[in-house]
Amino acid sequence: MSGFSFNGFVAGDTPATFTDYRVSPVKMIREGTDAEAIEVCSPAGRAFWSIYGDTGAGWRLVHDAEADDAGLALAALSRNAAARFEYADLETVTVAGTLADLADRLAERIHDEIPGYDNPEDFRGDDFDAHPLSELREQILEAIESEAAA
Repeated sequence: MSGFSFNGFVAGDTPATFTDYRVSPVKMIREGTDAEAIEVCSPAGRAFWSIYGDTGAGWRLVHDAEADDAGLALAALSRNAAARFEYADLETVTVAGTLADLADRLAERIHDEIPGYDNPEDFRGDDFDAHPLSELREQILEAIESEAAA
């Protein structure tokens, strides 16, 4: 096992149970008077990140990331040599690839969404860091570096 505790695994699940992984921004919504549900949302509206795994029979919850453990969870899942990773929200699903590929695709999306990025007079250096996907990208890069150093 990976040593990471996945809060969405059911009995018998391991990282090898899944072939592909998807990380999505999610928020809580109220259904009726007492019930709450989780739904995928825009990155700016997220309450936390959810990681889903594909068993070949559909996507299933693997982990709801608390605070800053999304990168650690994804890195632990990347120890499964067959694993492929993608990002999905209301507007986008990236092409699946390695965890490093996912970080690159997030950077591309951030760049595409920064106003004035291609025009240096309009671009502010902190715009990249302020984007709602930057935190996830940084967590992934830090986790990849930690894995490499171990």
